[in-house]
Amino acid sequence: MKGGIGLGMLLCCLAAFEAKAGCTAAGIASPAGYGSISSTLVRTVPQSTSSSNSGLTCTPGGISLLSEAYFKATITPTGPGMVGPTGDVITYTIYANNSTAHPITRGQAFDFASNGLLGTSAPSVIPLYFTTAVNNVAAGVYTETLNIRWDWKYCTGLGVLGVCLGYDTGADKHSTLTVSMTVANDCTISAPSISFGSAPVVSAFSTISQTISVNCTKGSAYTVGLGDGTHPVSVGGRRQMISGSNYLAYDIFQGAGTTRWGSVGTAARRASSSAEVNPGNGLGTGSQIFNYNAKIYSDQTTPPAGSYTDSVVLDVGF
Repeated sequence: MKGGIGLGMLLCCLAAFEAKAGCTAAGIASPAGYGSISSTLVRTVPQSTSSSNSGLTCTPGGISLLSEAYFKATITPTGPGMVGPTGDVITYTIYANNSTAHPITRGQAFDFASNGLLGTSAPSVIPLYFTTAVNNVAAGVYTETLNIRWDWKYCTGLGVLGVCLGYDTGADKHSTLTVSMTVANDCTISAPSISFGSAPVVSAFSTISQTISVNCTKGSAYTVGLGDGTHPVSVGGRRQMISGSNYLAYDIFQGAGTTRWGSVGTAARRASSSAEVNPGNGLGTGSQIFNYNAKIYSDQTTPPAGSYTDSVVLDVGF
């Protein structure tokens, strides 16, 4: 009689440690979006993002993992990466945590449990992390859809002496995850200041010949404009430097010619196709060079002596 009571108490104790648990693989995982990033940053600095839930969800998350537990993800396709509108590709690496210590090789099963990334409990969700290589690409929306195969096994409840009361298992369950980035047109510009030096009369100033260097997004057609400065005679009219209340008229002309380089209208602006060096669309790597000449108008009255300055805005339009 006492033996029967003891067995009943043992069964009661075993049942008391059992918990309801289970994992499911969502058909569509949380997307990993980089947002909009300039082509210059994409080309020069690795970019990072993450998916907060890569498809696998387990409840509850407080079950202790035994040595035979596994949570495996196999990610395909094996390449090439996010593809854009012109066929350019942004390559990236997938990581199992927010460091570079656990890269995931596409096409090979990665076990989050055996790599020590889950601690002692079944995960409520499993995030994934993504970091790009540097890529010289055209502007546009880049996407890739990943297929994640999930396989898992873990103990759902423990009895006395650490005896597992049951397992939750899953095999060949699939989630899809979209990785995306919008690459925005961008340019880097090198435009040295113009110095006319000094002269006693306006007719003695020499013509200045210089260049502007522009490096814009791969494949982009663009135009370069120069503003009227701070004190133009009129909109699109002669530019003027100022010293106190006195003015000194000058202008900037396209190439070696006499066409004023302005900012409004097709004729006034310079197209990327008109560059003296590397004409055509933007290169992404390597600059396009635009020549210009600057002159002080000799048909004006020489103003009083002084230091004359102006500020001109350069803009690039796509």
